[in-house]
Parts: sequence; C-alpha cells; structure tokens
Amino acid sequence: MSEPTLRTGYRRLSFWHDSLPEDLEVRPALQGSQGADIAIVGAGYTGLWAAYYLKRLEPSLDIRLLEAETAGYGASGRNGGWCAAYLSGIGHWLGQDESREAALRLQKLMFKTVRDVGEATAREGIECHYDRSGALEIATNEEQLRRLRLEREHLRALGFGDDDYRWLEGDDLSAIPRIRGARAAIHMPHAAAVHPARLARGLAAAVEKLGVRIYEHSTAIRAGSGEVITRGGRILAKHVILATEGYGGTLPGRARRLIPVHSMMVATEPLNAEQIAEAGLQTRFCFGSCDHVVTYGQRTADDRIAFGCRGTYYFGSGIRRHFDAAHTDFEAVRGTLERFFPTLDGLRFTHAWGGCLGVSRSLRPSVNYEQSSGFGWAGGYFGNGVAASHLAGQTLADLVLDRDTERVRTPWVNPAEAKRRWEPEPLRWLELSSARGFMHLVDHAEHRDSRLAPLLGRVAERLLA
Repeated sequence: MSEPTLRTGYRRLSFWHDSLPEDLEVRPALQGSQGADIAIVGAGYTGLWAAYYLKRLEPSLDIRLLEAETAGYGASGRNGGWCAAYLSGIGHWLGQDESREAALRLQKLMFKTVRDVGEATAREGIECHYDRSGALEIATNEEQLRRLRLEREHLRALGFGDDDYRWLEGDDLSAIPRIRGARAAIHMPHAAAVHPARLARGLAAAVEKLGVRIYEHSTAIRAGSGEVITRGGRILAKHVILATEGYGGTLPGRARRLIPVHSMMVATEPLNAEQIAEAGLQTRFCFGSCDHVVTYGQRTADDRIAFGCRGTYYFGSGIRRHFDAAHTDFEAVRGTLERFFPTLDGLRFTHAWGGCLGVSRSLRPSVNYEQSSGFGWAGGYFGNGVAASHLAGQTLADLVLDRDTERVRTPWVNPAEAKRRWEPEPLRWLELSSARGFMHLVDHAEHRDSRLAPLLGRVAERLLA
C-alpha cells in the first residue's frame, strides 16, 4: 500500500483522525537488531506517557517505542475524549476493609492526574482542545435516579464532598445538557473533554523531541524479558514494557489476558448557536446517562456532538479495523443520541466509527512490573483509559526506575487478579453476549417504566457487579 493511501486510510479510522491538522506521514519501521535501555510496545497513551515520564526523570535513557500501525491508531485515537477520574472497578477495592485506604489514595491520584494531563499538554504545546468543565452522570428515569442516589450516599460515606462529586437536581439541571427526562445528575469536576487523536499524536511528537525513537509498522511478534522481536528486526533491552491494551492477544503468553471489546461512536455535523442553546451544550461537559449500556458524549471544539455507546465483543477476540456506517450498532448509537436530544431532530451525522478497548477478567485495570525480569505491562481500562493511562505511565516509570512513590503503593499495582485469564471460546462469547443482551433488556424496561424494571435492575446489579 502506498504512503498516500495509508494516510487516507488512517483518516478514515474516526472523526478524530479525519480532523487532525497534520499530515499522517508514517514513521520508518524497525530494521535489524538494535540495543536500548527500554523497549516499549504500543504507541498509544500508556506507552507514550511511560516514555514521556521515563525521559523526564532520566533524560539519558535510550528508549525505543514500537507500533504496529501509527501512533494513536487504537483506542487512544478513537475514544470519546473523556479525560476523567473514573477508574473502572475501583469500587471493588473501596468495598473491602483491607484495601479501602489504598483505594482512596488511588482515587485521589486519579483526581490529580486529570490536572496533570492539562499541565503536561500545556507545557508541551499539545493543542488537544483540553477543557476541564467536568463530567456528568445523568439519571433519566426512576430506576436510574434510585441508583444515582445510592451512588451519592456511597460517595458521601467514603468522605467525598461537593468539591469532588456535586449533586444536581431541580433548577441546577438548567445549566447542564438538556437530556430528555433528566431527573438528577452528579457532576464530577475532575474531568476534561479532549480531542483524543490530537492528544496521542501530540504526545508522540513530544516524546520524539525528548529523544525517544518511534518505529511504526513494526508489529511485535514476541515481547518478553530482555527483547522484542518484530518481522523486520529485534531490540535487546534491559526493560520491556507492553502497552498494547486490547491488541496484544496474539503475542505469546498474552492470549485471554486482555480481550478486545468494541465501542461505537458517531459525530454530528457542527451545531449552530441556536441548536447548542436548545440542547444546553454551551459548556463542554462530558456527559452520559445512567444506562447499564454505557453512553458517553461531548461537544467538540468545532461544535459537533461526538457520542458513543459500548460495546460489542466478537467471537474469538476478533478486532474490526473499519465499520460500515450502516452497521446496526451505529443505528442504536444514533437512536440513543436522538432520544437524548429530541429538539435536534433531523440532525445530520457525518462520521461513524468503532474501536476496541481492553478488558481484563477481573474487569479492573492494572499496572504490572517485575524487577527481576525487567518486564512490565499495563491496561484493562475498560473504556476509561484516557486519564488512567496517564497515571499508569507515571507508575510504570516509577517501577522501572525503582522509585518509592505514592503511586506504586496502590491496589492496581501488581494485583494477583491480573494473572487471571478469560475462559476459552465459546464460553467467553456466550458470557459477554448474554451480559450485553441483558443490559439492553434492563435499560429498555427502565425507559418504559415497566413494573419489571426494579426487579430486572436488581438482578443486573448482582449478575454484573
């Protein structure tokens, strides 16, 4: 495939890629055998942030970064643009006496990491449309309102106040997106809307300025202690970091460690000022409902709505590169957005895309590093990785350099459950497909105010915890 065709293909990956201002010129591939202090596999957020902080802490380090496609190709370039302090599965650690204190420290580090991303992008001149207006979780029916009130009580019991999670109801709702049926919301100020591909591509340029070598079109076929092997070359390194998220399942020893689940997004044409006011989108909040099937949206810097729903698992951990705009999942995403904002009836959609995210068997992310072998990896963010990958990159840098920091003393560092693997097929396809189907059933019952909705909701809470 020629270079112009490659660049055109990458622009078709998502609205975010299509709207990048720079030429998507592909960097050279790895050729031959080389040596380095650190080899990192994957030029998404995790690998890029790890390289960034390693070089800032130890500028003399020789770091080589390998990418199968191009920097920001995967979830880092195609996500919903929520740089938010959500950390998937942290409720597990918060709910146990022995891990609660460390989990609270981890949550506060996540609050801080959102600010740190803004400071780092400003420092490096990365124009990623960072806007820290916060994220909104909005209840649109009685069952969602019940769950949101329980969440508020839980957060208060943990010691969090309005500075971290603010309850909105009644007149307070007039200042947020006017989602149909909104009853109440929780506003979390520790969140920023970003242009994810601009962030990934800008970060790649920043680490190159620090001296990191990035090789693209360099698919790793083996990565472990001391070396990374691609089809065109090999890197021998004292430290090896795997940062492939949902794309690493084909590497030896990585099958079923993190599996790919796809999330689907659409983008609208730019809204005019009247439409923005009608929808209550004057402020660039990240917003979503309390549906079991996760929804997420933002108003982009050029006044579109970028909106998505999660997600499909394909048999055998299949990964889709491109999706037809007529795919049935996009119909559901567009329909959900139209249900949210009925005043925007007739709005034209310009982009539709999908991408995969990594999911661990515990449904929790982790940061892992073994001093004796020099091998580390991180991932499993379950769709909440924009901010979490930044903290993971900082933590990997601490672990590689053997720095005793607050970050390395948190429950997502080297947890025992990170070694768990998903069940073989067809069991995991049946499990994930059944769970997704049941969540759609529950959401449908709740939106219709069905008498069965409370029962189905409680069953969902137990089965999907």
